[in-house]
Amino acid sequence: MDARFLGITELTETPSVAVVIDVMRAFTVAAWAFGRGAEKIVLAESLDEALALKARHPDWVALKDGPPAPGFDTVNSPGLLRSLDLTGRTVVQKTTAGTVGALAVKEASLVLCAGFVVAEATARLLRTRTGGSVTFVVTGEDGQADEDLACAEYIARRATEPRTDAADFLR
Repeated sequence: MDARFLGITELTETPSVAVVIDVMRAFTVAAWAFGRGAEKIVLAESLDEALALKARHPDWVALKDGPPAPGFDTVNSPGLLRSLDLTGRTVVQKTTAGTVGALAVKEASLVLCAGFVVAEATARLLRTRTGGSVTFVVTGEDGQADEDLACAEYIARRATEPRTDAADFLR
């Protein structure tokens, strides 16, 4: 597997396979949402779009980064999702990094959204593919977020070397 690690602003073309990494919020929250029973997650390009989707589908759950805001059900926080029953519901998510990165590569033939909580599953899926190029989109801090880069490097290594230990990457 040929792995490339790019920030969102470094994307000059649509990759064939993209793994979008946002450890601190977006995709850790997404994993928790699915764990709490969410049926699907819709990524919004803007706060206004998220609110418009929520207005059209009042039973959907809208969440965003930062402090609570009118129209949103909650914020991107795994801790806050613990008290929500999302069984069968659709979540609308807008974040400052993760959703932006995913939407930037939405035309790729395969887009995976990941953080450490789903790193093993992501690596396992990548192992089923034979060769090819994978672009890891490091979303935080203009592609320089330590936790996002470490997670991307861990998944890339784990995809090719299944015995790779997470400990060094988690540090």
